Amino acid sequence: MVARSIHSSRTPVATPDEGLVADLLPPMLVLLATLAGAAIGLLLLNRWDGNFWPYAIILLLMSFLVVSDRFRRRGDLHKASVVVVTALTLLPVLSCAAFGFVNNIFLYLSVLGVFAAGIMVSSRAPFRAAQAAILLYLILLLGADLIGQPRPTWFEVIGQLLFQIALLLGAATLSWAAAYVVRGTISWAIDTAQKSERREQLLRETQASLERALLERDLLNEQLYRTTLALEEARAAAEAAYRSKSNFMATMSHELRTPLNIIIGFSTAILEHPEMYGDVKLDEQILQDIAEIRRSGQHLLGLINDILDLAKVEAGKLELNKTNLQLLPLLEETIRTAQALINDRPIQLRREYCEPLPTVFADEVRVRQVLLNLVSNACKFTHLGEIAVGARADSNEVILWVRDTGIGIAPADQERVFQQFEQIEHADTRQHAGTGLGLAICRWLVELHGGRMWLESELGKGSIFFFSLPRTRAGGESPL
Repeated sequence: MVARSIHSSRTPVATPDEGLVADLLPPMLVLLATLAGAAIGLLLLNRWDGNFWPYAIILLLMSFLVVSDRFRRRGDLHKASVVVVTALTLLPVLSCAAFGFVNNIFLYLSVLGVFAAGIMVSSRAPFRAAQAAILLYLILLLGADLIGQPRPTWFEVIGQLLFQIALLLGAATLSWAAAYVVRGTISWAIDTAQKSERREQLLRETQASLERALLERDLLNEQLYRTTLALEEARAAAEAAYRSKSNFMATMSHELRTPLNIIIGFSTAILEHPEMYGDVKLDEQILQDIAEIRRSGQHLLGLINDILDLAKVEAGKLELNKTNLQLLPLLEETIRTAQALINDRPIQLRREYCEPLPTVFADEVRVRQVLLNLVSNACKFTHLGEIAVGARADSNEVILWVRDTGIGIAPADQERVFQQFEQIEHADTRQHAGTGLGLAICRWLVELHGGRMWLESELGKGSIFFFSLPRTRAGGESPL
């Protein structure tokens, strides 16, 4: 028992495919019906009056046929197959009771049942069917007298038995091998079909996903198109508002400059040329008030000029009068302006440039404006140390800078100082309040020349503002 269980655990039992069994059962039932009909025809022809075994075999055959068909109709294909295999295996052996043991050709039909057992029942069924057929044959031989058949000689018995055993075991072996081959082929076909079905299902899902993605893409494209149209409209409206604002600022700046110039002119005339008014003498307090009027007017005029420059840059109306410009005179003029701005403060001015410097292709007025703005800021925020103006020549440009040892600028504010109306929070900035336009205008002016502007600064130690200008090419040609 233990050996059998071990053997069964090592040898897997191949079970038949239900589809194959369902296809084989009807032909097998037809075969049984044919055998029954043939047997009935033989009975009608021969009329075995003294032997009831042919009638019993036909009755059993018809019973097996009916039972198997009933199981098939109920869907129990395994039991129907067992009944068919039993009928095909045992009834031919049982025919020895009707036709004897010698020269009985029906005996060999049991091979069909053994072979069908491997295909329709299981891989072990052929050997069990062969064992049952051999056992039934031996029982019939031992009871030959009881079934009314002559007992064959021992020589005939041994020869017939050995031949029957060899035939049945050979058929069982072939059926076992065929069962594994057929079931392996069927399993491969089923597995292939399942894989194909899975691939087809995956393909359908992928196709559905692709269709959804295409639909989503079309919807997104439609939304993008509508968003683009809205953005275009918004940009056009913003540009129109921007131009309107710039035009308004430019117009208002012009309108404000005229009365301011008159105020500054008359106050300057009163202070510097009092003889123009004859013998009229003004008190010192009045002269101080007039001087304050002139300083305030000049400050306001500077602010208006910054706003006017900003408006021109934004409106694209600022034109540069570029020429081949010598930098040394501008640098010396910047040094003199710085000297006047620092007054008596303990600040040392330094020149960080050497002669000669190459010419640049730039607008002299605008370059002077940039340098004076940078020097003015350095003088405002430096109380001790030094202020330097420098320049050096590179291959395609000249880099200029203004360096100071003032309050410095924090890293978080270094980009913000170049934006419009932006000022860093510091006690000195509150003391020297401005519009926050100077550095923004300076960067725009430099970029209009095709240069760039940047800074290096450390809070509490000072700042260096750099800007570059394109060099004049050899032969006095302007750069492209």
